[in-house]
Amino acid sequence: MVNSSHEAMHRIFQEYPGLFVGVSKVLGLPFIAPRAVTVLPTDLTEYRPVERRVDTLMRFDSGEDESFLLAVEAQSGKDKDKPASWAYYLSLHRA
Repeated sequence: MVNSSHEAMHRIFQEYPGLFVGVSKVLGLPFIAPRAVTVLPTDLTEYRPVERRVDTLMRFDSGEDESFLLAVEAQSGKDKDKPASWAYYLSLHRA
C-alpha cells in the first residue's frame, strides 16, 4: 500500500539520482556514476496485445513440492531480439 514514507523514499532518489552512487559505495556495491538520468513513466501496463509464444512450455513437478518450467525454442538462425524475449518469458512466468 502506498503511504507517505513509501513515496518519500522514491521522491528522494527521483529528485537526487546521484544518491545512488553514494548509497552503493556505503553498501559496497558497484555502481557507475551516470552522465545523465531521466525519470521515466512507471506505468508498465501494456496497452496493446503483444503475442508472445514459446515453441514448447512444460511444467515438471516432483514429489518434493518442487517444480520448474522448461521453455523450449527451436531457432534456425541467430535472432538478436531473442535475449529480450527470454527475459520477458522468465519474468512473466515468475510473476
